[in-house]
Amino acid sequence: MSQKRIQDYGSPVTASSLKNLTSSLVTSAVLSGNDFLVDAPDRLKINPGSSVTHQGVIIKEDEPKYLNIVNTSNPVDYTVYYNHEDADVSGGVAAILTLATGLLTESTVEGVILGYIRYPGSGVPLAQSHFIQAPKVGVEEEVHTKINSDWLVPIKSFGYMQTNNSGTLNITDTFDISGPKPEMYVKIRNNTGLSASTTLVFPFKVKESPYALLQLVVGAEINALVTPIIIDSNGTSTVLSSAISNSPSILLRSISISRDTVQTPNTLVYLQLQMVIASNREVNLQALGLNQYNLPV
Repeated sequence: MSQKRIQDYGSPVTASSLKNLTSSLVTSAVLSGNDFLVDAPDRLKINPGSSVTHQGVIIKEDEPKYLNIVNTSNPVDYTVYYNHEDADVSGGVAAILTLATGLLTESTVEGVILGYIRYPGSGVPLAQSHFIQAPKVGVEEEVHTKINSDWLVPIKSFGYMQTNNSGTLNITDTFDISGPKPEMYVKIRNNTGLSASTTLVFPFKVKESPYALLQLVVGAEINALVTPIIIDSNGTSTVLSSAISNSPSILLRSISISRDTVQTPNTLVYLQLQMVIASNREVNLQALGLNQYNLPV
């Protein structure tokens, strides 16, 4: 397949080609500004901003807009949107700022939704808490960083099941104030004279992009082994790293997830932490998360 240029050098730039380019990047969204503010007890102010319709038409307002909201006795829901019917005419067709009763969706609006007003009734003055704004969308919204993982803090058995047990382990929610700063974690300790093992299983729902990074905040004493494993959408188990051990301090560890794992959007994958703990040794698990961040760690 040959390369296809969206806009070649020296070729004329037409409105239609620009709309096609814009709609291929983002459709029907608020790009910037358009913030809702209370201007009076019965008036909404919309700051200048830009948005794009599903046809790829960019609407850019350079001055505030105002809408009157009647302080009715009964609750009323409103949708605030730019109504726009696209046509290939010189200068384009103006977009009309519209206030409609009810909660409309993108599929029922010819244009772009800026947000919603959920007026509670009883004649109360308009308030900021009555507004629901559409999220601002940009190309950079799909860039993942290491810090925006889907985190779990496993206090009070949150988000996990315990399985494959052998021997006896004590699992205790702990708030440790003995150090220079407080630490909250789950302590998995072997107080018996024999080695013991267990597996903690954490479910995660796959989004549009597969998970590529595991982040663990964990400490494991010598002869206490923690091995992270992922079970993908096909049920295949993959060991993500060698066992964590001989590192009792609670530290953040970043571990790459193999691209060979099958992660189908809208299905569950399972993160397993297999633990083998010798007598009088312990593992301290503070938090863990999966992330779509896929650059080398």
